[in-house]
Amino acid sequence: MADKAAVLARAQAAEINLRSDILNAVGITLNETTSREDVLSLFSVILGDNHGLDIDTLDKDVALDSRSIPQAMQRDDAILSHPVFNRYHSETEMMRYMHSLERKDLALNQAMIPLGSCTMKLNAAAEMIPITWPEFAELHPFCPVEQAEGYHQMIGQLSDWLVKLTGYDALCMQPNSGAQGEYAGLLAIRHYHESRNDGHRDICLIPSSAHGTNPASAQMAGMQVVVVACDKNGNIDLADLRAKAEQHAANLSCIMVTYPSTHGVYEETIREVCEIVHQFGGQVYLDGANMNAQVGITSPGFIGADVSHLNLHKTFCIPHGGGGPGMGQSA
Repeated sequence: MADKAAVLARAQAAEINLRSDILNAVGITLNETTSREDVLSLFSVILGDNHGLDIDTLDKDVALDSRSIPQAMQRDDAILSHPVFNRYHSETEMMRYMHSLERKDLALNQAMIPLGSCTMKLNAAAEMIPITWPEFAELHPFCPVEQAEGYHQMIGQLSDWLVKLTGYDALCMQPNSGAQGEYAGLLAIRHYHESRNDGHRDICLIPSSAHGTNPASAQMAGMQVVVVACDKNGNIDLADLRAKAEQHAANLSCIMVTYPSTHGVYEETIREVCEIVHQFGGQVYLDGANMNAQVGITSPGFIGADVSHLNLHKTFCIPHGGGGPGMGQSA
């Protein structure tokens, strides 16, 4: 690109954002909402007003030319071959079939979801409505900082609130899911040990009642998992915890614990659990999947934990899915 600066200046004047972090080039993204007029504006931005291109002619050429899809990538086998695609021949039949699939799932419109590992609740419609407001919609994640001042203010305010609710010192808004939040939190613990010349600490204690993602995240973070026994009621066996913490004291990195437990119980010994791990040089990762049951009663910081993630779709009323990413902030 001969004059990238001039192109970017024309784009800004036309209120068009182009990706600018590419050497001697700009990035353009088009989708189904892009109109002919948008393409014409791009011609003017990139080539100048005297580009001489005719949008109608180009439109016809593109419509007649299928070479944009290489022959090797064109599908030639049958599509929609499963019987289900040829079984229902009216809207009513299809509606009934789809509803029969829906009934196979346990949802909040049928009953409480008794899943101890994740406290799911019904987010009220009033809490969901703001995501439909145009003031919050259609902001591109790569847009210039000066176009996202309101979002930065909102993110900063939310961070401050969550720090106060958790009793921690800081928050990272980057993780896009609870699992990513776990991974980020464990990396923070690993780097904490490395900063103290204890980079060899790689043992992660995990109770047998832990959330299923805990051992997976620990292994992804390069840690070795050691399982801690639980008693018949699902509570962490303190004797076994102390024995294994002492056994691995030289290499103990952390414990991952869910509170309340996946059995739905507030373990009365949770602070003692934290103290034992700290005594042997480890950190406490408290899974935030059940943060719903802590808010207003206690907090991870008060309990004695060091790191957590927060599932905002479970505890703080952002949508469950809906096409966008989840949120698993690490605190």
